[in-house]
Amino acid sequence: MKQLRMILLIIFVVTLPSVTIAQYGNCVARNGRSGECISTSRCSSLGGASDSANLCPGDKTIQCCTYRDCKNSQGVAGSCQPTATCAGKSDPANLCPGGNNIQCCTGGSSSGGNLPYLNAKQSTYARIIGKAARDNGLPRRACEVAIVTAIVESNIRVYANSKVAESYKYPHDAVGSDHDSVGIFQQRPQFWGTVKDCMDPKTSANKFYNALKGVAGWQSVSVGTAAQKVQRSAYPLRYDEHTTKATAICNIAY
Repeated sequence: MKQLRMILLIIFVVTLPSVTIAQYGNCVARNGRSGECISTSRCSSLGGASDSANLCPGDKTIQCCTYRDCKNSQGVAGSCQPTATCAGKSDPANLCPGGNNIQCCTGGSSSGGNLPYLNAKQSTYARIIGKAARDNGLPRRACEVAIVTAIVESNIRVYANSKVAESYKYPHDAVGSDHDSVGIFQQRPQFWGTVKDCMDPKTSANKFYNALKGVAGWQSVSVGTAAQKVQRSAYPLRYDEHTTKATAICNIAY
């Protein structure tokens, strides 16, 4: 009887599912790799690298864990990352550490190619916006706030303005006529700085983030509400309509 119980116990343990889902969600480390928010001790035991930046919820023991490079079953080089963040194809073979949510991803790129929902030009601007968030020492949520703003204000394009002659001097993708608003964030130079600055994707993003930093409690409200507190739009509900897109974009661009 004792031997039978032991055999049953072994069978039960062996047949337990191996799926380990990140309790705190996925993340993107400062090195651009996608990973999962797990304890630093578990990350170390899996051979991963923990990013000490404040990229995950929970206490300081929960950090963004990223994994090594890999080759899929066909020998194609890729990276071990969450299946949810893979922009290419995940290989379900047991090629990576961690649970079944971490697989070898090939065919995607975090440094080139089009981002989710965007064309090539929009992707270039979104990457500039994402990098500016990191350069300003802000969390990925700030990128999401900026991206929903850019989607609503300009569909992530640089707008000149027919009423602002100087705006035509700088590279632009379209022409608008809303007051004197220009650029990706439709910033008005009389409030935001020079026309040149507002037309430049990087500089205008930095101006947006500087304004966001001045919004008390912006991380405790919805992404769209935070955007509205910066923009003070006549259509405040539009921003939150695009949070799903912003999350997908910033998962790679940030």
